[in-house]
Amino acid sequence: MSRKPSERRNAEDFDDELDLTPIMSILVILIPVLLFAFSFFEVRVQAVSSPRLGTGKASKKDDEKKPLNLTVIITSKGFKLTQQAELTTEPEKPIFKRIMTDSDGKEVEDYDYPTLYSRVLAKKRQYPDEKTINIGAEPHIPWKVIARTIDAVRVELEKESYEKLALYEKAEAKEKKDGELKVPVDLFPAVVFTVVE
Repeated sequence: MSRKPSERRNAEDFDDELDLTPIMSILVILIPVLLFAFSFFEVRVQAVSSPRLGTGKASKKDDEKKPLNLTVIITSKGFKLTQQAELTTEPEKPIFKRIMTDSDGKEVEDYDYPTLYSRVLAKKRQYPDEKTINIGAEPHIPWKVIARTIDAVRVELEKESYEKLALYEKAEAKEKKDGELKVPVDLFPAVVFTVVE
C-alpha cells in the first residue's frame, strides 16, 4: 500500500539521525568556562558569638570591676562607642567620617577606621581579659562597612595608631608564637551582633 506524500515526508524526517555536534561543541566550551569562573569565588566565614543570657552569682571581686561590654554602633555619620564600664569621667566622643587619602592616592570620604582601631586598642589595654565586642548598625548600612568594622576590631596591628588611611589599609596583623606557628594577636575576636533601634 502506497503512502500519501505527507506521510512519506514525516517518515523520512524520523529516519534521519539527530545531529548532536552543535550541542556537544557548546558543552565542551561551557564546562571549562564555568569551572574557571567558580575558581574566583572565595567563601569566607565570620565567627560570631551569641549574647550571654544569664549572669549567675556575682562575687565581691566582680563587683569591684564592671565588665567592659564594649559596643560599636555604625551610623551614617560614623561610629559611636559605648561601654558599661566607666573608664573615664568624660563621655565618649563619636568618630565621624572624614576625608582621607586611600592606598590608591585618592581623596575619599570614608569611615575613620584608623581612629576606631586606636580607640578600641586603648580599651583593650585597660581590659586585657575581655574578648567580646558588640557591633550594631543602622538598617541602611551596607555589609561592606560592617565587615570592615569587624576587621578593625578583631586583631591587633603592627602599630598602636595610624594617622593615614593608606598606612592603616596596608598594615599587617601583629603576630605571636603559638608553639611552632605564628598566629595573629587577638583584640576582640568574639563578635556579637546587636540590634540598633
